[in-house]
Amino acid sequence: MAVRLTNPGEYEAAGANKRRHGRVVCDGVAFQAGKRRGFVVDLSASGARVSVTGEGAEAGEVLECALSTGEDEVKVKAKVVWCRDDGGRKCMGVEFVELTEDRKRELMSVMRTAMAQHTIGKSA
Repeated sequence: MAVRLTNPGEYEAAGANKRRHGRVVCDGVAFQAGKRRGFVVDLSASGARVSVTGEGAEAGEVLECALSTGEDEVKVKAKVVWCRDDGGRKCMGVEFVELTEDRKRELMSVMRTAMAQHTIGKSA
C-alpha cells in the first residue's frame, strides 16, 4: 500500500480549493457500495475519491459504502458529488454523510492504518 499526504496546492491548482480537510492518497484501500467494487484513490475525514467497476452513480445519490484496509473497515453513507468515466472504470467523488462520532473514529482508524502501511519505493 502506498500513501502520501497531498499538498493543498495540488488541489488548488486543479480548481478544487474548497476542500474542508486534507487528503491522504491511498493504494490498497478497498471500496464497495452494492455491486460497485473498487478502490479508494484518496481519502479525507469528509469524503473520498473512488474508482469502481460496474455502473457509476448520479450526483446526489446516497450510497451505503464499506471502506477496508484489510485490517480496518468502516461502513458509511456517502453522497455522490460527481461521477465520470475514467478509462473503463467510473471515478466518483463522494462526501460522507450522517457520520456519528463512532463512525468518525472508525474512519480515522482506516486513515491511520492506510498511513501506517505507507511504502517507500525500493532503492536500486
